[in-house]
Amino acid sequence: MDIIIGAGVSGISYANFTNNEYIVLEKDDSIGGYCKTIKRNGYVWDYSGHFFHFQNPELEKYVCKNIDPTTLRKINKKTQILYKGKYIDFPFQKNIHQLDKEEFIDCLYDLFVTDEIQPNSFKNMVYKNLGKSISEKFLIPYNEKLYACDLNKLDANAMGRFFQRQVKKISSRISGKVKTNPTTVSLHILKEGPLNI
Repeated sequence: MDIIIGAGVSGISYANFTNNEYIVLEKDDSIGGYCKTIKRNGYVWDYSGHFFHFQNPELEKYVCKNIDPTTLRKINKKTQILYKGKYIDFPFQKNIHQLDKEEFIDCLYDLFVTDEIQPNSFKNMVYKNLGKSISEKFLIPYNEKLYACDLNKLDANAMGRFFQRQVKKISSRISGKVKTNPTTVSLHILKEGPLNI
């Protein structure tokens, strides 16, 4: 029998696709992990707006197949970061050209000065791949808040696909060779608030 620790997206997905007998162990009183919405003190809190959007139509169809489509609304989400009183399009590291000139130059310079950094933790991996300025202006504070821990304690490979070395991509956006529209994703929300399971 397989023991599945956690009823988040990964645990539920494994349970759905395995041919083995299994038991799911979940510490919370509801399933979903980071993919859930809760109501608290008259407010609706979405845990997963930035995690759970669909780039793959097959996955979108699969996830939504048991939900009445008349209860869903598909929206486009444009994400920006309020940084020092100015809105910067998300992701921050690809839009440093929107910063004030001095900060932009710091970020650009630091992209190329990472040779001495050993990526032996999540934090150092971010420094190594994106430089000190981008890391300290946004990525480290954001991820410390998101993961609620010291990023030196996370494995360097934890979320590496989101923080790859992107000097060429960033340079192309800055030079105008690549369209610089903000990242927009579509996601589904329930028309009447959170789904109570």
